[in-house]
Amino acid sequence: MILIPHDMHEWDVDDIKLWLAEVSRDPQVTREEFRLARQAAWRAQGGHPPNDN
Repeated sequence: MILIPHDMHEWDVDDIKLWLAEVSRDPQVTREEFRLARQAAWRAQGGHPPNDN
């Protein structure tokens, strides 16, 4: 299970990319979890909270 930081939308884009790279290297992260992490990172890079619907 991954924890998506609730304040990721306040991070620099480089920090978001670093977080996503670390998640992608974790052998315990499933494909579905990584898909959710990518979606959250995409929203955060746009300035929206990562859990915004």
